Amino acid sequence: MKLLLAMVVLAAGCYDPVTPPPRASKLSEDLVIPNDHDLALEIDEAIGRKRRADLERAIDAREPGEQLEHARLSQIALDRGVFTLDDLFLRGDDLFAYSFRPEDGLGNALADRAGIPAGDRPRPNLRRVHQGGFGGPDAMACAECHSVGGDDGAGTASQVTAFRGDGDSTSTADLRNAPAVLGLGPIERLATEMSTVLIEQRAAALAMAAQVGSAVTIALRTKGVDFGMLTAKPDGTVDGALVSGVDTDLIVKPFGWKGHQATLRGIIQESFRVHLGIVSMAEQQRARDGFLAPGELGDGPWFDIDADGVTIEIEDGMVSTMVAYLAQIEIPIVQPPTDQALLDRFGRGGTVFTQVGCASCHVPSLRVIDPVLVTRPEETENAASAPVAIDVARVGPGPKIKPIDLPGSAFDVPLFSDLKRHDLGAGLAAPLDQGAIAARSWLTRPLWGLADTGPYLHDGRAPTVDDAIRAHGGEAQATTDRYLALPEQDQIALRIYLGSLARVRRVVAP
Repeated sequence: MKLLLAMVVLAAGCYDPVTPPPRASKLSEDLVIPNDHDLALEIDEAIGRKRRADLERAIDAREPGEQLEHARLSQIALDRGVFTLDDLFLRGDDLFAYSFRPEDGLGNALADRAGIPAGDRPRPNLRRVHQGGFGGPDAMACAECHSVGGDDGAGTASQVTAFRGDGDSTSTADLRNAPAVLGLGPIERLATEMSTVLIEQRAAALAMAAQVGSAVTIALRTKGVDFGMLTAKPDGTVDGALVSGVDTDLIVKPFGWKGHQATLRGIIQESFRVHLGIVSMAEQQRARDGFLAPGELGDGPWFDIDADGVTIEIEDGMVSTMVAYLAQIEIPIVQPPTDQALLDRFGRGGTVFTQVGCASCHVPSLRVIDPVLVTRPEETENAASAPVAIDVARVGPGPKIKPIDLPGSAFDVPLFSDLKRHDLGAGLAAPLDQGAIAARSWLTRPLWGLADTGPYLHDGRAPTVDDAIRAHGGEAQATTDRYLALPEQDQIALRIYLGSLARVRRVVAP
C-alpha cells in the first residue's frame, strides 16, 4: 500500500495499462483504484512522461526549435520504415502539445493584403475573432484548446473559437467549442465503411436503371442509419433531392460540428491552417494546381502562400504522425456509479434514454468491420511513399473498441451517434450556412465521454446536460418534449446515465 502514498492525482491521460486490473482496492464508496502492480505501472509511465516533457522544454529553452525538431518526422524519415506506431504516437503527442513560433510557420505575414481577409496585424497576425473564411490564427498549440477532462479533452467556455467573423467582435462570429479528440480512429473507420455502402447502393441503382430503362428510387441505409432516398436515372444521373443527413456525394463526414471533413488527415490540415496559420505543403500544392481556392491560404508564392518566409510549415510526414497519434487515442467508457441507489437510477436512465427517443440519433453503438485506418501522403513528390496503417482496435492506449466475437469479425464502437446531420431548429442555428450545410443542420455529436466535456453544444452555451437537452429543437423537438414531460425522478435518472459516459482516470505526475 506504500504506492498509494505517491504524490499523484487521478486524472485523464494517455497511458495504456498493460493488462486489465485483476482486482482493485476501494478507498471509499466512490473511488476505486488499481491494484499495486498496475498502479506502479501507471506511476512509472506518468513520471516518465513528465520527465520527458521537462527535458524537452529545457532543451528548447537552451536552443529554441529543438523541441519541434525532436517531434517532427519528415516523409523521408517515415519512408525508411524504422519508426513504429508507438514512435508516431509519442511524436504526435509532442506535436499536439508543442507551442509553435513564427519561425516554425505560426501565423502569416498577410496584413492588409488586398482581397485577402487576413487582418491588419504584423506577423504572426494572431487574432481572437476570425475574419471571414481565412481563419485566425487564434492559438499556438493544439493542446491549448483541448484540455477539459484531461489530455486531448474538450475546450473551456473561454476557449470558444470565433469563426467567420469580422476580425474584431465575437458578436459577428460563428462560435464553436473545441470537442474532445478521443476515439477518432474508430469514428473515421465507421464513416469510411458507411460511405462505401452508400456509394455501392448508388452504383447498384444506376446499373438497375440502365438495365430497365427507367428511373429507380432506392432507400439509402447503412449500419441501421437511414440517409433518405436517391433516384437513379437511365442516363447515368441521379436525383439526390431526398438524400438526408449526408452530402449528395454520399461521403459520410464525421469531423467538425457540422460534419464537413471526411478524414483525420483533412481535419488536421484544416485545423493547423485555421487555428495556427500553419499551411501544409499538400494544401499549397493543391492551390498551385487549381484544386483549392487560394483566398483562404494567402496570395504569396505557392511554396509560401501565407508570405511568412517559412516554406515547409507542415508536410506529409508530420500530418501522418498526427493522424497516427489521434487514431490511437483511447475511447471513452461507460462508468456506472458505485453507490447502489445511484446505480439503480443509472439503470433506469438507460431505459429512459431509449424511451424518450435520444437513442434514435445518439445510437449507443455502431459496428465497424475493418478496424484498420490507412492514411496516405498527398504531396506529389511522395506518390510512391507507403501509407501508414493503424489498427484502431489493437494499437495505442486503451480502452479500445471491442470485438463482437473471438475471431474479431466486427467491432462495437459505443460512440452514441449516427454520424448523420440533423436539423436542430432555429434556436441552435448558426449565424450562417457553412458552405452547402444549412445553418440549422448539425452532425449528431458522439456522446461518449460526455461527462468530461462540458460546457455543452457547439458553442458551449449549455453549462449543464439539462440545458443542452432543453435546447434541442427541429428534428429533436419531440424527444425534448418527451424529456420535459418526464417525472422529475426520470429526468434525474437520465442525467445520471449520461453522467456515466466518461473516460478512464489515469495517474499523472504533478
